[in-house]
Amino acid sequence: MPMKLLTGILLIAILSTSADARCSRGCDTALASYYMWLNSNLTFVSQMTQTPIPTILSYNPSIPNQESVQAGARVNVPFACDCLEDGEFLGHMFEFRTFPGVTYQTIAQTYYSNLTTVDWLQRFNSYPAFSSPDTGVTLNVTVNCSCGDENVSKDYGLFVTWPLKEGETLESIADANNLSADIVSRYNPSANFNSGNGLVYIPGKDQDGTFPPIASRTT
Repeated sequence: MPMKLLTGILLIAILSTSADARCSRGCDTALASYYMWLNSNLTFVSQMTQTPIPTILSYNPSIPNQESVQAGARVNVPFACDCLEDGEFLGHMFEFRTFPGVTYQTIAQTYYSNLTTVDWLQRFNSYPAFSSPDTGVTLNVTVNCSCGDENVSKDYGLFVTWPLKEGETLESIADANNLSADIVSRYNPSANFNSGNGLVYIPGKDQDGTFPPIASRTT
């Protein structure tokens, strides 16, 4: 299959997983579920997401030590959920400054814990996926998000972009977030929760530890 055609198919697949395929406006806050890898800490997460550690901690009250978060644990990182590319999708562009040896694969799969993909990085940057970007340049790291869907429920207005991991199921994700499997499934009708990859969007808790309702929107 030609490379351009394959890339186009992959981008369509990414967009089709979004809870909001088209948008007219974003929302002030969404959450990124960043799963910690060995030797990572909140200082690093803060640098990757340009989010102050105290702000991250305010959404993660169960973290006992900010510099020693267990590998494999998930940390919710708040960010603005914007309507990008003339309404094509909801997302946010983080910035990543390159250093020697870094590749799109390590950026997507490690430094951003599969919150983005190699194809997404290639779309919004000038370097091809098979080459290493120059050292010291700033790359756009695009992460998809959701602002909710009042046709599903008005009870949930804050959403987590959740990268699926091997071994997870619809039920395990719902249980981990004090949600019903039904509500998680309804927000992600086309998702394969057993795939071990891809993104789903689930209701998240605010800094008060509650699920905020969807905000009223006026034009």
